[in-house]
Amino acid sequence: MLDANFLAAFNRATEEAWSARSIDPAVYGFQFQRGTRWNKGLTDEMVAEYEDALGIHFPNDFKSFLRMVNGTDLPTLNVYGHCGEPFRESVGVYAYPRDLEIVSLRIEDVLRNRARISADLSDQGFTLPADAGLAPIFSHRYVVCTSDTESSIVLSIVVDDVDAIIYARSLREYLEKEFLDRTG
Repeated sequence: MLDANFLAAFNRATEEAWSARSIDPAVYGFQFQRGTRWNKGLTDEMVAEYEDALGIHFPNDFKSFLRMVNGTDLPTLNVYGHCGEPFRESVGVYAYPRDLEIVSLRIEDVLRNRARISADLSDQGFTLPADAGLAPIFSHRYVVCTSDTESSIVLSIVVDDVDAIIYARSLREYLEKEFLDRTG
């Protein structure tokens, strides 16, 4: 469960790491730029607007997260190692309303491939409820939104190849894995 103490510590730890980190040209993938910061969180009314805009009811942990932080202020850089390919910018952690169009497109992508995504997850022993919403949070990570507002499973879904896995059993586990384990 996400509480105010965890979220405050999370905010401090990530911003501190980002303040000192340089882009490593030898590492492939998305990297946060030096000085990246979290945007100010959303009000309860704005969280409700975001849910309405997506047609998804968020789990409690995701609402708590959005109340504390609302995406990152700088884009990430997609790095291709030393292959000579230039870095490409991509949105960092999604922010509302700034990234609503991108988030909506990601949702459309998973909806078009929902049957294949569900089958891939089923092969791994996970049943994606038919009425579950998938709310993008960062890159190809999605919070599973069901009527169980205490559950905040995070999936990693690469739509092009329809590669879906359970990335974390909770939003807290996801934040620790995706952000805190990489701050060192």
